[in-house]
Amino acid sequence: MRTFFRIGVLLTLLSITGVIWAQQAGGDFCVRAFEDRNANSVRDMGDGQAFEPLLKAGIGADLLNETGVIVASALLADSPTADQGVICFQFLPEGQYTIQITSAEYRPTTPDAMTATIRAGELPAVMELGVQTLVGLPVVPTLTTTDQTSQLERVLIAAAGAVVIALVMQVLGLMIYLIRFGRKPKVDTGVTATFKRPN
Repeated sequence: MRTFFRIGVLLTLLSITGVIWAQQAGGDFCVRAFEDRNANSVRDMGDGQAFEPLLKAGIGADLLNETGVIVASALLADSPTADQGVICFQFLPEGQYTIQITSAEYRPTTPDAMTATIRAGELPAVMELGVQTLVGLPVVPTLTTTDQTSQLERVLIAAAGAVVIALVMQVLGLMIYLIRFGRKPKVDTGVTATFKRPN
């Protein structure tokens, strides 16, 4: 019984040591995104509360290594820390990394990229990202009844034109055929034959 207890304690200690070692084996690089309503590149507070809210979706982040190769990507909407407006790349080997932000919904009011040197055991590098909603997003046009009617008219006119062209081509083809292969004139050889009636 004591042997099983000792094995259990040993396994517990090993797992705790493994977690601590894993946490110390690399560093973290995070980005925190907020809506920069006044475009001053700072998250403003008002009456003790945040005047400019943290985002929960709408941006993505690419993590590049020191040679510029993308080694990881993440979306804020899929992040476990999305409620805090945070995307984190964790347990990174020591080195220099760059976070680049992508978004189809927002434009940045702060730099959209940050480079940091990540070291094990240090506090995470955090990029503060301010954004504003894009004004004048392209609107997908919807067809109104008038548009649909005018489209139908254009299709009918095009179809009628195609029929007319086909008929004209057939008439021209028939005329060419008749001219080329029509009735051949009788050839006059200049010899007339006479027949004699038998008596």
